[in-house]
Amino acid sequence: MILKKVVTLVFLCTGMLISSGQESDPWSLGIGVNIVDNSGSRFDELLNIKENWNISRLLKATIEKRFEYDFGVEISFSMNSFTRGKVINSVVNQEKVNYFAVDVMVKNYFSNYLEDARHAKFALYIVGGWGGNFFNATINETLNIGIGLNIKLGTYLWLNFQTLGKFSIDENTPGNANHLQHSTSVIFWL
Repeated sequence: MILKKVVTLVFLCTGMLISSGQESDPWSLGIGVNIVDNSGSRFDELLNIKENWNISRLLKATIEKRFEYDFGVEISFSMNSFTRGKVINSVVNQEKVNYFAVDVMVKNYFSNYLEDARHAKFALYIVGGWGGNFFNATINETLNIGIGLNIKLGTYLWLNFQTLGKFSIDENTPGNANHLQHSTSVIFWL
């Protein structure tokens, strides 16, 4: 049911974005995949893909409004699941846990200070904001901070890579709810 609501919201926003898009302050839509690492190992096992990375139901969708090319406000939705046998909060997971996240973030495209954004082949940015992460039915609020890279594929088409650190700001989830989320998306400027 929630997926239907998200898809409806994306289609409604798309219609509004197309009708109000501007070259200097563009809107963009993104669709891609995400990977969640909630192993609790901090920085010790960042690339332990086999035991720590959750790669299942990888959907990620984003809507972003840019301001004067340098700043953006983004809302993203992502789904994944933690499978049995993966390390979750330093313990081997014994059951499937569904993961759904809604993130509201601000971006600063700092590479625009070095190169004209209208002619750049890439854009580097820092991102930060709030996240609502659902582990099955339990919500965990996080403070997010990360870095990303957009690579230009065409006039209105970009390839995006992003890594977010999500740090828990509440006590609703047992154990360490801090986690990393990596994503790759295709971004369409409207």
